Amino acid sequence: MDSTVAPQQTVPQGPGTPTPSPKPSPTGTPLDQGPSSGQTTESARETKVAAIDDATIQAEIEKKIADDSTLSALDLSTIVEGGKVTLAGSVRSPDLKQRVEKAVRSVKGVVSVDNQLVITEATP
Repeated sequence: MDSTVAPQQTVPQGPGTPTPSPKPSPTGTPLDQGPSSGQTTESARETKVAAIDDATIQAEIEKKIADDSTLSALDLSTIVEGGKVTLAGSVRSPDLKQRVEKAVRSVKGVVSVDNQLVITEATP
């Protein structure tokens, strides 16, 4: 079946619809205000750092895990999106699960950690 539908919705401009107009800022020029989206300077900076540095955060996490002989032997994977890290894989104990999370949280730029590591029993 070969059909395409193009949206053709228009919104009429009625006589009672006000047209928004920009209002002058009481605090000066937009350059002096910092973020214009209503975010605080700190949260805007965090968002910018997280968005730009996900690859760097990922590399730092991998390096930290590789540098620890115990953690490097584990079957782990990490995903970093916007500074938020998701851990997946399996570990042998609650202590190892906690140790991995602590190592990841210590990496600069990590905003939060979703620890989905599963604790498995060793097979005899």
